[in-house]
Amino acid sequence: MLGRIWRFLVGPVLSTRRVRHERLPVWLALPVFASDALSSSAYATEEMMLVLWSAGEEALRLAFPISLAVVTLLFIVVFSYRQTVYAYPQGGGAFIVSRENLGEFWGILAASALLVGYVLTVAVSIAAGVNAIISAFPALLPYRVELCLLFIAFMTIVNLRGARESGLVFAPPTYGFVLTFAILILVGLARGFAGDIQPAPYPPYGEGTQALTWLVILTAFARGCSALTGVEAISDGVAAFRAPESRNAALTLLLMAIILAGLVLGITYTASYFHVLPLKNEHGEIVETLTSRLARTVLEGTPFEWFYYVVQAATMLILILAANTAYVDFPRLSSVLANAQYAPRQLANLGDRLVFNNGIILLGILSALLIIYFRGDTHSLIPLYAVGVFIGFTLSQAGMARRFARLKPPGWRIGMTISGFGAFTTGLVFMTQLIANFRYGAWITLLAIGVLMFLLFKVHEHYMEMKVQLQPRYTPPRPLRHKVLVLVPSVHQGVLQALDYARTLVPPERIEALHINVDPRPPAVYRRVLKRTKGEEPELHLVTPAVERLQHEWQTFVPDIPLKVIDSEHRSLVKPIEDYIDELLEREQLDQLTVIIPEFYPRKWWHHLLHNQSAWILRLALMKKRKVVVSTVRYFLER
Repeated sequence: MLGRIWRFLVGPVLSTRRVRHERLPVWLALPVFASDALSSSAYATEEMMLVLWSAGEEALRLAFPISLAVVTLLFIVVFSYRQTVYAYPQGGGAFIVSRENLGEFWGILAASALLVGYVLTVAVSIAAGVNAIISAFPALLPYRVELCLLFIAFMTIVNLRGARESGLVFAPPTYGFVLTFAILILVGLARGFAGDIQPAPYPPYGEGTQALTWLVILTAFARGCSALTGVEAISDGVAAFRAPESRNAALTLLLMAIILAGLVLGITYTASYFHVLPLKNEHGEIVETLTSRLARTVLEGTPFEWFYYVVQAATMLILILAANTAYVDFPRLSSVLANAQYAPRQLANLGDRLVFNNGIILLGILSALLIIYFRGDTHSLIPLYAVGVFIGFTLSQAGMARRFARLKPPGWRIGMTISGFGAFTTGLVFMTQLIANFRYGAWITLLAIGVLMFLLFKVHEHYMEMKVQLQPRYTPPRPLRHKVLVLVPSVHQGVLQALDYARTLVPPERIEALHINVDPRPPAVYRRVLKRTKGEEPELHLVTPAVERLQHEWQTFVPDIPLKVIDSEHRSLVKPIEDYIDELLEREQLDQLTVIIPEFYPRKWWHHLLHNQSAWILRLALMKKRKVVVSTVRYFLER
């Protein structure tokens, strides 16, 4: 039943031969890889203007010049990354570029920064999308976290269905968002220049203004640079494009930069022209976003006021679906790290829908935890957001500059200059981000990156040690002292089948059966039995009727194998078995002990709920013991 539910959610299994058919043309790759960057235009201006608002009207006049600086930086980064997609057609993410050209440490630093950034991308995008819904329907504010978790679950399931299907899902909302905001900006500018709308005075900040300082300007610039998050995604996923991969990836990068620049400049200029700011409540929480207020201002008094809800729907959809960029690149980067033996091998597994299932699910869980911790507050998450991304930008471009200098391909001086300048500028922006946002939570991102680097190096150390220890070495063959221990809950057909299997492994004299008596009944029902063992003094035993019946059945059906019964005073099953195994290994100096666990298998899935699953618990407990092989012999119950 669980298998059928899974197939319904993610779709039928795809053959490996279909990998090439699942690659993306430019028109589908743009919404898949660029939705994160394009959607950031919906909140980058707001975050920038919130900082400037705290310094009064004079500071708010700087919003458009700062957005021009952000767009200039955008094109510097994009032209630098275009060189990366041509140099690494297999996918030149910051990890590969930095590791190959700068060294192992810098590669792991870049990978850790990007992985943390991808988790934050999902959290910020989903939270911002939910804020767009709340702006239109304020009654939903108390359910912000629940809505965020619902959309994370939706994004996880959609991405588990495969890259091509997710592209088809995300293309209409992405292109719809671009068209909607292009119409909104053009209508707003037309009405403003025609004099239909008079700019209202800026509302007071509400918490007291501060002086306009260079720190305020740098902080506003740092918040505005959140528009660049996601630009690196295309260079990470070149292999997902249709041939010619590098040319299509470079074209997609350029289209993304042009559209994003138009959106950022258009929204900032229009919002500044009409003096539009987000709306706060008495607790300082943003209850209506800047883009929502802008749409109301532009459309108010026209026959097209209904278009406001189209704008909000488009904003909500693009912001929520923007998380798809992280869902594409986080699993892909995780698989690269796993293949390089820096991450658990499970992350390298390509699922039955030709996507990295484990990486997708892991990203969904981590982003959900982040949403719960920060209560879905976008304003609290933004300062954490761009720090890790700009570490990746800087190391990737520095690695490309080093590559040009090392290989000296044709035109290497121009290429090295572009990449070097890109590394220099993004490095400065990283320091600006760190200084401006440190007290707002950027230190949390640095700490997370450091912890993740430590974990990745420890994983690599484990795999290297394992590789050395598993290196094949010739040892002369020798006979093993081997014995089989069959665990006996009672005498039934499944136990008899397990004993037949045991006889195929060793002679009957090397087989022993063990029963743990966990009968909780009081001693009054026990019977005193004098047991004689050849060559030893008689011993007095307490035997319950159930044990006596078991021993009688054992003698009837299995006369050739001895049965040992151990009383468990505290009704524990696992501990007495572990103690007896340790004793048996020590007493007989065994090289190997095979423990056979008989288990009957019910016909229907819900029948499992009617049994205590002791076989599963025993397997879990015994798997860590040296010299012990655990074998389960299942007896399948029929109708």
